Amino acid sequence: MDDHEKLEKRGLVLSIVGALFMASLGFGFALLTSSVAVLLDGFFSLIGFAVGLVSLRVSTLVRRPDDEVYHFGYAAYEPMLNLTKGLLMAFVTIFALISAIDVVLHGGRTVQAGWASVYAWIAAGGCFAIAVSQRMLARRTRSPLLEVDSKNWLIDGLMSVAVGVAFLVAVLLADTSYAHLLPYADPAVVIILVILSLPIPFKIVRDNWRQMLGRAPDESVQKKATAAVQKILETSEDYDTKIRLDQLGRLTYLQLYVVVKGSVDPDLDRLDRCRSEIRDALKGDFDNLALDVIFTRDPR
Repeated sequence: MDDHEKLEKRGLVLSIVGALFMASLGFGFALLTSSVAVLLDGFFSLIGFAVGLVSLRVSTLVRRPDDEVYHFGYAAYEPMLNLTKGLLMAFVTIFALISAIDVVLHGGRTVQAGWASVYAWIAAGGCFAIAVSQRMLARRTRSPLLEVDSKNWLIDGLMSVAVGVAFLVAVLLADTSYAHLLPYADPAVVIILVILSLPIPFKIVRDNWRQMLGRAPDESVQKKATAAVQKILETSEDYDTKIRLDQLGRLTYLQLYVVVKGSVDPDLDRLDRCRSEIRDALKGDFDNLALDVIFTRDPR
C-alpha cells in the first residue's frame, strides 16, 4: 500500500467515525430541542456515515488493475459513488425545504433554542475541523472521494453555523417584542440553509454525471495534456496529432493518434521511444493515467 492509499484510507476512516458521532449528536439534540434544523444536520451526518463505508470499498476497487470481468478496470465506480452521494445530499435538502415551508404555513414550531444553539456550535467546530483535514488530504492524494467528502463536511459545518446563529438570536429576542416570531426561527433557518447549500450537491451531481457519460474533462485538463504532448512532438514536422480525453474519477484516459508522414521510417524502436517520452511528459500532471498512443499513416 503506497503513501497516497494510506492517506486516503485514513481520511475515509476519519470521515466515518466523525459522521457517526455527529449523527448521534444531531439525533439526540433533535429529540431534546424538537428542531427540524438540528434533525436535518443529523441526517446529513448519517448520509456521510453510510456513504463513507461504501467509499472505503470503492477506494480499494479503483486501484485494482483490469481483469476478465472489468476489462478497463474499476474506475467508473468512483464517479458513480460521488453521483449517488450528491443525489442523496440534494434529496435531503429539498425534503427539508418542503418540510420547513409546511411548518411556516401552519404557524411555526416552538423549539428549545438554547440547547439547539449549544449543539450547533459543537457540531460546527467538529465539521469544519474534519472538512479542513479532508481538504488537505485530498490535495495531497488527488482523491476525488476525499474532495467530495470535504465538500460534504463543509455543507454540514455551514448548516451548523446557521443553526447556531439563528438560535442564538432567538435566545436574545425571547424577552423582547419580537418574541412572537420565535416559532418561525427553526423553519427559517432550514430554508436559508437549503438555499445556501443546494448549489454544492448539484455541482457534484453535474460533474460526476458528465464523467459517466464520457464528456471531455475541463478545458484546463485538456490544455495540460496537449502541452505535454506538444513538448515532445512540436520540434518535429514528421507527425500530426489528435488527442482524445476521458476522465473517470481519479483515472484519466488519454488516446493519442500520431499520424506519421510518408517520409518517416516506421521503425518500432523509434516509435516505442516516442511513446515512452510522451508518457514521461504526462506523468507530472496525471498520477493515474491510462495512455494509448496509436501510430498510423492514415489521417482518417
